[in-house]
This record gives sequence, structure tokens and C-alpha cells, in this order.
Amino acid sequence: MSSLKILELSGLRALVTGGGSGIGRQLALGFAEAGADLILIGRRQPPLEETARIASSKFGRESTVISADITVETDIQKIKSGAGRVDILCNNAGAAPMHAWQTVSLEDWRKVFEINVDAMFRLIQIFAPKMMENGFGRIINISSVYGSMGGNPALYPGIEWDVASYFASKHAVHGITNYLAPRLAPKGVCINTLSPGGFAGSDMNKDSGMGSDEMLDAFYSVVPMRRLGGSDDIAAAGVFLASPGAKYTTGQNLKVDGGWSVW
Repeated sequence: MSSLKILELSGLRALVTGGGSGIGRQLALGFAEAGADLILIGRRQPPLEETARIASSKFGRESTVISADITVETDIQKIKSGAGRVDILCNNAGAAPMHAWQTVSLEDWRKVFEINVDAMFRLIQIFAPKMMENGFGRIINISSVYGSMGGNPALYPGIEWDVASYFASKHAVHGITNYLAPRLAPKGVCINTLSPGGFAGSDMNKDSGMGSDEMLDAFYSVVPMRRLGGSDDIAAAGVFLASPGAKYTTGQNLKVDGGWSVW
């Protein structure tokens, strides 16, 4: 197999949750550029349609758009019936509300886990069995560099930025990936975690105020590459994990963070 073919996604279909904006759109368009058709899932139809338009106009790829809330079981069934064949499942949708750990309510805590952990696992339950039957599948669970770190408050000067539920839920993503990897591998299905660091245009960084000069200076002081990640950085990592070339890579956590976590 040539070096190009092992990273090519032609003939494959990739389902991306939260595919209408931020990292979800960047990953979806990366899959499209590599040749995959898309199934785009999100609560808001217009951003999904825009991702589909770009995938068609720039890369000639077809998209199925399904407006759905992945925390609602009736919508999960809507996705199941409308998605068709899924070769690549990219669990990207997530939430990072700002709640101090001392006062976050159990209700709010559970809401974060519903989208970041429960919905992800539910979609794997829906689509992994058919992948196993087909002898091929790629599952990419989007975590965060904070899924394996505690977080340094000094990086966020001057603001109250406390997302304990987010940190805990992203740690849980690794647990699910690690548990399922040896159970799916014999059937040709690889499951991995992809952990972004600080990325330009990500919804979480916008909400946290990452764009301020003070915050960026603090961030750059601990990131060896001295910059935020770009769309091609995350897309390239996603395409690798989705590709035939990743057939011997499973149960891993690929950090795309400019060296942030190396310290």
C-alpha cells in the first residue's frame, strides 16, 4: 500500500458530532479532504449545513445532516435510522460550563457527563457492532489535554475559570477508550482518544476568554511551540486515526498540544 493510500479515506463515511463549528468542523473537513463523505450531527441545523456546503464546494464530498441532541434517546434513534453506514465515528460534541468545584450542583455536574461521556458511549453502542461485523471501523473520542492533567490556574489570570466537571468527564473518556480497545481490536475496529490543547477557534477557548493578550502570554509561556493550534493540526491527527494506516493503533491517547503536556 502506498504512503498516500494508507491515509486516504475514499469510500468511507465519517460521522462527526458537533460538526457545525470549532474543532468538530475542522475534523469533519479534514475527513472530507481525505475523501470521506460526512454525517454531521448537532443541535443547530445552519452551522451543520455550512460545514456540508464547504465539504461539497471545496472537496466534492456528500454530507448527511441530522439535527439532533445526542443526550436525548429519541434523537439517538433518529441518528441511528438516518446515518446509514458509519465507518468512522468521531465523538466530538462536548460541554465545558463554568462552575466552581465548591458550588457546582449535582444536576449541572450530571449534565456535563451526559454529553461528554454518556452520549459518546451510547453512540459507540449503536455503531460499533456493525463496524465489528464489517471487519473495519475507527472510533475517535475527543478528549482534551485536560483529560490527563490537573490544569494550572496560573494560565488563566484575572478570571474565574473552574470546570471540574469538564476535567473529570474528559478523564472518563480515556477510561472508556482503554476499556473498549481490547474488545474491539480482534474485529478490526480501532478506538483512540484525540486530545487537543489550546486551539484557535475552539468553542471552549472562546468561552474562557483565551484570546486576551494576558491569557495568551501565560499560555505561550508553557507551550514549547508558542502558538495556538490551527485547523490543519487537528485535522491531520484526526485523519491519521481514521485512516487504514492506523490499523495497529488502538487504545491510545494522541495529544495535539504543541508540547504543552511534555513538562
